[in-house]
Amino acid sequence: MSDTPEKPRRLVTARRTLTIGTLAVSLASTAHATIVTPAEADLPDSYWLAAGKGEGEGEGEGEAAEQDSSARMDDDAFLVALGQLEGRLFAATALAEDGQVDAAAALLDGPAGDAPAALDARGIDGVADTLAALDTAIAEGADTVADDYDTARDLFESARRETTARAQFRSLIALTRAAAETYAGAVDGDQITDLAAYQAAWGMIELAKVEAGEMAEANHDRISQAGQGLVDALAFGDPAFTDLQAAGLHPDASLLHGAAGRMDLALSKVY
Repeated sequence: MSDTPEKPRRLVTARRTLTIGTLAVSLASTAHATIVTPAEADLPDSYWLAAGKGEGEGEGEGEAAEQDSSARMDDDAFLVALGQLEGRLFAATALAEDGQVDAAAALLDGPAGDAPAALDARGIDGVADTLAALDTAIAEGADTVADDYDTARDLFESARRETTARAQFRSLIALTRAAAETYAGAVDGDQITDLAAYQAAWGMIELAKVEAGEMAEANHDRISQAGQGLVDALAFGDPAFTDLQAAGLHPDASLLHGAAGRMDLALSKVY
């Protein structure tokens, strides 16, 4: 199998002149980088998006296999945990860029989950320092928030490049379901009672849109078709959100569950 070039570094452009409503669009549209794949007629389900050394799931792990096995998750679980962490950081960055420092800090006021240790277990260096720098910048509303988020995202992408296209697609569906559960926990009747949970769900869904959108731009018909199918399915959940303050919202977690179901169907047509 031909080696595949690494995905180019994706920059997140978040400027203070942007409103909450346009920030997500900026993060998604200006950060896209085409995934370059060999011009093969078809690729196996386990095709590696990055330079791959193996033909099947679980191969090509290299030195990472020697890391602490208790922290190293299987690819599917890892990608979901990573998405949950980055979704919160995505939303917190948006809040901080909009000057809502207290809300951003509240969103990060909790355990980071398993992702940081799992990143370390995969041989991704500098995780603790990078996340600490981003956490500090967000909490202080510093001018470096966008740059610090971009640095963290570089680390996340280094880990994603070692997983398969199929695992990444599956994880986006699982992440959408996790967002639906998080969202449901923010709702009491027809009101949002836990704004931080709502914002975390927003961040997870926006991240899923970014990742699916990039896959839709892949230079391979099968990956591109699956990515576009997930992009279209995610749009079903759009009415579940207004802005990050849930202004004028009639919350409905079933919209996100519905989006996940449509994502399953879209992926089943390709993989």
